[in-house]
Amino acid sequence: MIAFDETTLGEEAEFPLHPGYDWAQVAYLALLSRHLDELEEREGFVVYQFSARGHELPQILLSQQLTHSFDGASVYYRSRPFLLGSGLKPVEALTAGMARAGNLSNGRDVGVVFNLPKRTGATVLPMVGDVGGQYTPAAGWAQAIRYRVEQLGQKQHEGSIAVVLGGDGSVASNGFWATLTMATTLKLPLLFLIEDNGYAISVQSPAQTPGANIAANLASFKNLHILQGDGCNPALAAELIETAVAYVRGGEGPALLRLTVPRLSGHAGHDNQAYKSEAQKEAEWRRDPIAALHDYLVPALFSEVEWTDLEARVEAEVLAAQTEAQAAPEADVAGVLDHVWHDPLAPAAVGGLASEGI
Repeated sequence: MIAFDETTLGEEAEFPLHPGYDWAQVAYLALLSRHLDELEEREGFVVYQFSARGHELPQILLSQQLTHSFDGASVYYRSRPFLLGSGLKPVEALTAGMARAGNLSNGRDVGVVFNLPKRTGATVLPMVGDVGGQYTPAAGWAQAIRYRVEQLGQKQHEGSIAVVLGGDGSVASNGFWATLTMATTLKLPLLFLIEDNGYAISVQSPAQTPGANIAANLASFKNLHILQGDGCNPALAAELIETAVAYVRGGEGPALLRLTVPRLSGHAGHDNQAYKSEAQKEAEWRRDPIAALHDYLVPALFSEVEWTDLEARVEAEVLAAQTEAQAAPEADVAGVLDHVWHDPLAPAAVGGLASEGI
């Protein structure tokens, strides 16, 4: 098991910024995600809201590493930063939780459970809402990569990988363990990113995982490369994510990367975190990845004035998206059953054999 800290970074740590990322875009997307979360929490017009505050940095960094044409990602309800890094637009993020017409699902999405057609980066698999349900589809995508390369001769997909994102609570699910078994026995090109915020709703990690560290518990698991570290430290997180992705791309088998992050909001919009002491919440805010990102990029990339200008630009963009989303009409319930089943007159444009002309 590899755990990175300031003394175990690679040679790239000598540079002021890790060269493998577009840090200006990382900053923009992190602030965009944070402003969307704060707007929804403040205004309350998205009833079932799942904040990603505290989780932004690792997800956005990972989205920038998925550059192969057949990379696939399976995500969960706290993965909006990753979706933004994969091409989701702010107005789509808002209308999805408001049952408005014209968005990605025409009003069928539940909050942050998206179905995003491929735009930039990885193909994001259709999302599910249950805890742990995201894992097995990722194993299927990893198997599809191997089948296409080895059986169909599609050599252009060599080096492609599947990634799956999950919280520490999800590692107690049957989906996680089933996928772990498939990935390790078959040595699949699959990366597990576990965002460990210490809580599954109001239940602390020791009640989900003995010792509260799934990476440590899996240290003797065969055919699994394990890394872990601080997901709030930009330099460390960037190095770990690049290392994990490179390992899986190399064809050696699956990897599990556990990154610790704070959950700076309740599990969902109605959760006031009464189960946390004020001291706990203050300690979590001291680990805010946005503040750490500011310190990493100012003055290395931005001046203080430029950072403030970026914050103002992002806030204006989010407010404009709010205005557009609230002006959109509500979805027509008459079409709620459209496309539940295959329609030969309007076949699915994404996914399945029909979209590939088969």
